Amino acid sequence: MTGALLALGAASGGGAGCSGSKGQLMFAFQTDMSLPKDIDAIRVLVTLEGTVIFDQTYRSLGSEEGIKLPATLGFLTPDDPSQALRLRVIATQGGDDQIRVLREVVTTVPEDRTALLAVPLHFLCYGSGEAERNPDGTVKRDGSNAVVARNSLCDEGQTCEAGACVKAVKPSEELFEYDPTLVFGGGDGDGSGLCFDTVGCFEQGVASAELSDATAGECRARLPRVGTEINVALLTRGGGICGDRACYVPMDAQSTTGWRAADEGWITLPEAVCTKAKEGKLMGLAVAEASGTCPTKDAKVPTCGPWSSSGRGLYTAPDQAQPLPLALGLLRPIALAATPDTEARKGRIYWVEGGTFAGSTPNPDGAVRWIPRDGGDPLSIAEELRAPSDLVIDQDTGVVFWTVTGMGTQDGEIRAWSPETEAALPVLTGRRRPLGITRYQGASTNANTLVWTEQLGDQVFQVTTAGAGPELIAQDDVSALTEGALLGASPFRVAAAAGVVCWIYEGGQQREQRSPGAVACKRQGEPARIVAEQQGTPQAIALDVDAEGNAQAVYWADMENGTISRINLGGSDLGATEIFAEGQAAPRGIAIDREFVFWTNWQGGTVMYAPKAGGAPVELARGQGRPRAIVVDQEAVYWTNEGDVAPAVEGSDAPAGSGAVMRLLKEPAGL
Repeated sequence: MTGALLALGAASGGGAGCSGSKGQLMFAFQTDMSLPKDIDAIRVLVTLEGTVIFDQTYRSLGSEEGIKLPATLGFLTPDDPSQALRLRVIATQGGDDQIRVLREVVTTVPEDRTALLAVPLHFLCYGSGEAERNPDGTVKRDGSNAVVARNSLCDEGQTCEAGACVKAVKPSEELFEYDPTLVFGGGDGDGSGLCFDTVGCFEQGVASAELSDATAGECRARLPRVGTEINVALLTRGGGICGDRACYVPMDAQSTTGWRAADEGWITLPEAVCTKAKEGKLMGLAVAEASGTCPTKDAKVPTCGPWSSSGRGLYTAPDQAQPLPLALGLLRPIALAATPDTEARKGRIYWVEGGTFAGSTPNPDGAVRWIPRDGGDPLSIAEELRAPSDLVIDQDTGVVFWTVTGMGTQDGEIRAWSPETEAALPVLTGRRRPLGITRYQGASTNANTLVWTEQLGDQVFQVTTAGAGPELIAQDDVSALTEGALLGASPFRVAAAAGVVCWIYEGGQQREQRSPGAVACKRQGEPARIVAEQQGTPQAIALDVDAEGNAQAVYWADMENGTISRINLGGSDLGATEIFAEGQAAPRGIAIDREFVFWTNWQGGTVMYAPKAGGAPVELARGQGRPRAIVVDQEAVYWTNEGDVAPAVEGSDAPAGSGAVMRLLKEPAGL
């Protein structure tokens, strides 16, 4: 058996575990990511010859009530010093089954000294663990109801370090002597010592480094012309420590898991850096001069942040009153949805990346992805899609539905993905270019009904679904809301609430003449009809729904005419079309909350809002990269920047997008 334990925390080796003449092993936990954004809980499981001697989950990382990192955990020499001590660190985000990093170490505790074993949780190992699943796709749990974690990257007997699989066995005789200054930036873990202010050091004067291919197991980068003392960081798509413009993962200098000087003007990096960049999962490298306020980042200096047990507040936080990126480097994000925090799961942001086209033919590079509400490295639901268009979330179950336009006339699909099983499946196939999709807001009678538009045939359909996970099916026959009538050309986005469905027609070519856009609605018990004619190119639609779930008005954004318009739906008769805002620069997204109407100006690069009761439009954000889809909840406004699609980065297998998911918190912004 072991001797006394040191509780996990910012503690030095001088605690209760150091009494007597026994040796001791100190595990030191560190990360290059942002807490709790990337990781919000850590489970530490320690066994001695297969017997559990320590099993504790630490939650609320980075908060006042949570532990701080770096942190240490100590074990005294067991009665039989030859017994193997096995450590598993399971890092999660958003729930115990949402495993992001799995680290495993096997060693022994020395008899006559205190040894240090660092167990860093590297961003390059993000995705190295996952929950084991039963045949039906549900998460497997052990006898104590804990999630069974499995290694998703490395073989048995290996663990992930800086994106590479290495032996999990660490002979204790090879370990350094424990010194708290090696862990806590020269301090002792009580807040003293140095920390590395990532945003403060890289947001000023950042230069990019040119990555090479990983050849012969070596990844190299050519340095820009900067000073002789430098700091290097990965530029991520949302993981790590984010500022106003980018997200960074700082790398340790002169380290096998960081960067090392090579030939003049070159550095070497872990092979995983070049591999991820080639796959389009990194945006490159940032290089900044090391200075007095930004010392060289090495293994002894942890990062600064609310999670830091060193540095006492030396942290440059992004300005929450300004728009901040949550995900970057996206390939034409054109649709967006958000889910709130619930007891079952933490809130998420989902989006559709429309992908690229070869002429009019869609390439198989579209995707549906998600991140936690506070941002992070994008996680994929589905990839290699041909022109996915829109998505909607079942807020009760978290099931995601989306449309795939396809290549031909009848190869479109509606697909679904369950967060419980993490499985995607087709709900309907053989559709004629499906585009927009929605569910009924605030309606109990139509809660399981999907409504979507199909471009070919100019129809709007609905179907009821049943079941969950892999058992989800289209329960009833598909029915047409347009009842076979040709009301307009090319139906696009659609919105639904109790007793009403409204959609927009983009307009199109008919008999060599362009037909105008239009807005149509179908109220319960009435046929579908055009409610607004002679529109330009409507691109987005939203319903203003009251607390009882009844639609009071329909709003839409007309890209061609530069207007936001609305029609009252609250009375027995539909109201007349009102221009809510005009002179806008190609509006393409619209969202509504209790007080305001929000929209995006695609050409103008702005995000706007105005009170529903009336008033001049107000600029919420400027300088955006073709902002498009927008959603709003009680806490924040979210939108996508469609960005540009650049040619593939040299050496990359993936096209490079400059799209982003942005967030602006309401309270700091004065909303």
